[in-house]
Amino acid sequence: MAHSEDKAAAQNETLADTRVDSFLVREGRAIRPDLHRARFGAGYPALDDAPQHGEWFPRVMVGGAVWRPAPQLRTETTLWVPPTPDPRIHPLTKGPDLALLGTLRAEAQSHGADDALLYGEDGVVHEAANAALVFFDEEGPAMGPANWVLESTTLRATVEAGLMPKPRRAEIRLAEALELQAWCASALHGWTRVTRWIVEGKIVQAAANTADPKNTKTGRINAQLWESAVDVTAR
Repeated sequence: MAHSEDKAAAQNETLADTRVDSFLVREGRAIRPDLHRARFGAGYPALDDAPQHGEWFPRVMVGGAVWRPAPQLRTETTLWVPPTPDPRIHPLTKGPDLALLGTLRAEAQSHGADDALLYGEDGVVHEAANAALVFFDEEGPAMGPANWVLESTTLRATVEAGLMPKPRRAEIRLAEALELQAWCASALHGWTRVTRWIVEGKIVQAAANTADPKNTKTGRINAQLWESAVDVTAR
């Protein structure tokens, strides 16, 4: 029994040490850094070395951060549907599966997409490899099962600001997903419309996005979130 407890403790410690966080920082400010700190948990660094000018995309780890220049931001997203289901081992913790997700994104980009869709062996959609995914149907916004979806700081900030109703949890299967309007939520790109899917090498145009036909609503939400941005060191 003691050996099993020691092994479990060691595994938990390893899991904690591989946590990461990342988000857009503009002129030393960020959207809801408190949510990132809370999701990460113990060991989150102070970020006192944050650059005060320019746009940055830090990789935050236990004990410090690597300050990387922010890549070019996008306003629309193309998602690639891989032939195999979600490979993550720790879907509710950001970091331990980072290499797997990086490989998926690279493969998605090789197919002309921005990111990869994650779905279960049962065909139920989880989220994107590097973003939350919200669908819109007759009942309003919906997203994948809670036990497979990483908590999205961007989504939570949006809901708490009163800019979107809280999405309900739903089992949306691949075939249905391709017929629904969808938005991605990323701490780097903000909210972006899904405009295309790439399935088995073929481009599938996304459903007519009446929720945001010209990116005006996603752009407005992003702008409103940035209006309330605070110093990245804020707790």
